[in-house]
Amino acid sequence: MLVWTLDSKGQKVAAPVRKTSSVPVPPAHRMIHLVLKDGRDLWASPGHPTVDGHTVGELRQTAIYDSAVVSYSELVPYGDTNTYDLLPAGNTGFYWANGIPLASTLR
Repeated sequence: MLVWTLDSKGQKVAAPVRKTSSVPVPPAHRMIHLVLKDGRDLWASPGHPTVDGHTVGELRQTAIYDSAVVSYSELVPYGDTNTYDLLPAGNTGFYWANGIPLASTLR
């Protein structure tokens, strides 16, 4: 499987997935539902890293992320038993989820 990542020169390139993870979470686990003004959205754990060195949980309404205004950022119930992550080949560990760039938690 190929995913979009950034290479060491900052170019967006397709790369194979090197590693995946599935981590059990408690029933009360909550996720951030993040919506950008341009329509992109995702659900991620609050501590999931962004490509700019912050976390998804730090993104607040009206902040700018990936050249778009954050229009919605709320902590919501998750309702699943595991969270998931992947690590693309390459040296940045960045990938796109629903069109939104994230940093992998895996090394």
